Amino acid sequence: MIMIKDEIPAIREYKMALEEYFKNKPKAKNDRELKEQMGEFMYWYNHVRKQSDTGKTPDEMYREAWEKTKMSR
Repeated sequence: MIMIKDEIPAIREYKMALEEYFKNKPKAKNDRELKEQMGEFMYWYNHVRKQSDTGKTPDEMYREAWEKTKMSR
């Protein structure tokens, strides 16, 4: 993975996830396959894969933030 010295942590996390998910997957043969693979990746990234710094999925973090927002009203 190419690292930039002052890279934003969220961007670095996303790049790590892309490499992790596609490491052993066959390359898409066409745009339809690529779109399908990216849709599967996005679901996996947001709902399955735990972030390295929080141990939570983006979906879990969003739901926690939403609950805090609702409670503070």
